[in-house]
Amino acid sequence: MPPSGGLGASPGIADAATGTVTPRSEQEPGLSVVAASQQAGAGAVVAGFGLIAVGAVGGWLIWRSGASAAKIQPEDTAGVFLTLLVFAAAVERILEPFSRWLPGRAAEAALSRTVTDVNSRVDGPTEADREAVAVATAKVARAKANRTIVAWGLASGLATVASSAGGFYVLHAVAGAEWNGVAVWVDAIVTGVMVGSGTKPLHDLITRAQNGPPSP
Repeated sequence: MPPSGGLGASPGIADAATGTVTPRSEQEPGLSVVAASQQAGAGAVVAGFGLIAVGAVGGWLIWRSGASAAKIQPEDTAGVFLTLLVFAAAVERILEPFSRWLPGRAAEAALSRTVTDVNSRVDGPTEADREAVAVATAKVARAKANRTIVAWGLASGLATVASSAGGFYVLHAVAGAEWNGVAVWVDAIVTGVMVGSGTKPLHDLITRAQNGPPSP
């Protein structure tokens, strides 16, 4: 059981740190509780789409120069989606070492320091401490939302370039080798966005598999 003067003794503080919402009737007077869900900032959205645009230009330049590989044409739809899965896994693994530079690390460290400082107070948390934890929690939630958008843009841009260079285009792969409904470089963008959108769920799945089942 946590000590009475620590952070764990205050349900409101624990809720602020974890991002859950406590009913107002159960909150301590004056306690600010911030929900975990936050919208990404405009800068992160612009950065995400900017990265996709850079990837699109790169894919177009590869196609324009004739450096693209021959089209990969799986035999059936199952082969197409299996290729997409392998593609997404490769992009996710390539980006993993660079995730430390994505938004959110500084905000998480600041929240950890704030919670540690509050827990170390002998007299227990003050209203200012509770407010500081709530503010830090909100910043972490916003930073995570920003990181998700930027990571999506980065993965999609990289996958677009890889699609154009490697010759895998999802629409052409599904429709058949003779289909020319859209330009190949446009298909590379579509493929890149599909792959980029699948890297986060795949990353979460890989992380859970590596960490093993949760403790009971």
